[in-house]
Amino acid sequence: MKVLFFQWHSFLNEGMERALQKLNISYETYAYQFTDWEDDDVFLEQFENKVKNGAYRAVLSVNFSPLISKVCESCGVPYVSWVYDSPVHIRNLDAMKHSCSRIYFFDRGQAEEYKKQGIDAKHLPLAVDTELFGKRILRYGAEQSRADVSMVGTLYQTEYAKYTAPLGGYVRGYLEGIVNSQMKIAGGYVIPELVTQELLLKMNEEYRSLDTGGFQMGSRELEFLLACEATGRERYLALSLLSRHFAVDLYSADTDARLDKVHFRGYADYYRRMPLVFSRSRINLNISLKTIRTGIPLRVLDIMGCGGFVLSSFGQELTEHFVPGEECAVYESLEDLYAQAEYYLKHEDARMRMAKAGYEKVKREFTFEERLKELLSGI
Repeated sequence: MKVLFFQWHSFLNEGMERALQKLNISYETYAYQFTDWEDDDVFLEQFENKVKNGAYRAVLSVNFSPLISKVCESCGVPYVSWVYDSPVHIRNLDAMKHSCSRIYFFDRGQAEEYKKQGIDAKHLPLAVDTELFGKRILRYGAEQSRADVSMVGTLYQTEYAKYTAPLGGYVRGYLEGIVNSQMKIAGGYVIPELVTQELLLKMNEEYRSLDTGGFQMGSRELEFLLACEATGRERYLALSLLSRHFAVDLYSADTDARLDKVHFRGYADYYRRMPLVFSRSRINLNISLKTIRTGIPLRVLDIMGCGGFVLSSFGQELTEHFVPGEECAVYESLEDLYAQAEYYLKHEDARMRMAKAGYEKVKREFTFEERLKELLSGI
């Protein structure tokens, strides 16, 4: 069996390649960075020639590409994609229904939503390469000092204010109610249920009455905007609260002058600096993007895979696969977040024991080799 592994700037590339090698699966790579995942005639021509002349049993990619699916459907080659984003940022979902497409989602809730739309969506949690991270930590570990509480990730600073400012008080209040409702729910995603057609019609009617250059808001765009706004507010509140009591480091390209007690450390690249942060921080925060319905974010597995202790917002699959209080810590409110951070900073033995247990679990059960066996089964 020979597989064509399509690569873009995905965090999973190296782990998947190492797994293909360990499983003795013959493969070739094809690297391309889309500017538009749904419209690229140059790519279509080049990739079709590659697939037609390569005698591949399957094409494999991280995230789903409609253009790859179009080529594989035409060539009669199975296309296997493993989605680690939430949501999937494509406009037209028709390509997902191609007979060639085998689509695996890290988020079971997301897979179930696509099934309702007639898509053969499957569920497969993500993976981590503990050996790869271990080598990076061993090589560069001396570069990173110890930290009390760290978070790696964006602050989700949105354009919510820009899009809501022109609207009337009723609509603005309704949108604010959606954001606040989402923030109060741990481990659930309610925004799609609250973004009604009536709301969209009212919004777009108001946009049309103003000089907005013909702008109209779509349901998926509004849902994502509100989810990012709710996530950004939660991250801001969490960092603000914790930084007033503990030393908090943020590794991000974002800054926020209001977080005056947070230590901004700049961007942490995935394969060098990030593993060091996770392994050298007493507590690593994960505050999941609200669009994740049930799935375990890659960040959680990466923290554990680096031997780090994770304190995460609640997630259904996280508590299905890991035991809170034994392999990870899970908070359900800001008050709970503060209490657990205070406790685990004072109880080194418990924290280290849990970090070790989490590491052993992902090393044993969340390997790229096992995931690739599932992805390529039946091909």
